[in-house]
Amino acid sequence: MSTNFVARAVHCVRSSDECLDFRDAWDEILAGQNSAIEQLDFTAGFDWTMSLWRTHLRSADQEVYVLRDGSNTKAILPLYRFQKRVRGMPCRTVAPFPELYGGRTGFLLSGNHHLEILEHVFAKVQEYGRWDALMVTLVEGSGHEQDFLALAARQDWKYFVLSEQRSPYFLFLDTWANHFASLPKKLRSTMRNGEKRLNEKGHLEYRECRSPAEVADFNMAVETVERDSWKAAAGTSIASDPVHDAFHRDLAIRAAESGHFSGHLLLLNGQPIAYLMGLLDAGVFLDLKESYCASFRETSPAHVLKYFAFPRLYERGTRVYDFMGKCEEYKLKWTDKIYCRRTYLALSNTWRGKAASLLVRYAAKREPDAAQTAKTMPTTQNEV
Repeated sequence: MSTNFVARAVHCVRSSDECLDFRDAWDEILAGQNSAIEQLDFTAGFDWTMSLWRTHLRSADQEVYVLRDGSNTKAILPLYRFQKRVRGMPCRTVAPFPELYGGRTGFLLSGNHHLEILEHVFAKVQEYGRWDALMVTLVEGSGHEQDFLALAARQDWKYFVLSEQRSPYFLFLDTWANHFASLPKKLRSTMRNGEKRLNEKGHLEYRECRSPAEVADFNMAVETVERDSWKAAAGTSIASDPVHDAFHRDLAIRAAESGHFSGHLLLLNGQPIAYLMGLLDAGVFLDLKESYCASFRETSPAHVLKYFAFPRLYERGTRVYDFMGKCEEYKLKWTDKIYCRRTYLALSNTWRGKAASLLVRYAAKREPDAAQTAKTMPTTQNEV
């Protein structure tokens, strides 16, 4: 390890209030690596992390490691700890906060010498509390994935791919008119015909919500739509999970206060029939949640809403639209571009980590068709 990094102090911050002291540094690091699809997104940022801390972790003390070089912050690594069984072996596990719920995340690092910085930070993590397993999700082919793989090789961690998720995205063309013209003819007809049928039913209105004052109205509209959506029947609506619901409410307020919230509503005769909840940062729009009233399904309200929302996003300087989540059929009508997020499980050199590694490899040999690597094994947060 370079002597330039040995002298650098790594501090462990335990409370969310203490994190306020380096919020600006956090946002500055993110701003340096969030402008492209293979880089980080808003879900690696301060506001997202604090909302996760408050809702999913109930504001309990956690561990945020901060490496400073003089007055400069070089690394920020927010971690939580939990027990995870790896092929029956109980392992003390650490994971960055966005593993609870996140998008294109990685390591918050500034400057050069990322590998040495990560090595120094993780030495502090092990010193603070021994761990057997590390979970982290990274974009395939990203610099963050390369840093992780290099660190695992240097530390002799055994690692496996737990899962992969592919998500669609697209790049905006120079104008909305040109982008609209480039879309499939059937999709263009769906939007135009849907707008026409909705106008025949009454007064159609589009509204964008951005300010903290507008968040309350937006959340009420989301509730209305969710009650009549297909997601409610399937049990996948926001309201079906109280923790998830609380997270989105808290995040909406935080993001609106920082100028990143971008909520879009389609209303018919004053009643919301579709919504699009998003975040806009550095020209990248994250499609967090969207839904529509099932009773209006034949008019394609979700597509009609985008017909109104996308010109507004052009006005806001949007360059990239990230659908996030799975490659669902309605998303693939807009694009054929896809990125992949890989969730890795790294096992340390503790006796539990070594034992878990042997168990995973043994299971893979016994189940070659089901698990050439750990990525095809059944997984939950607490069981592999």
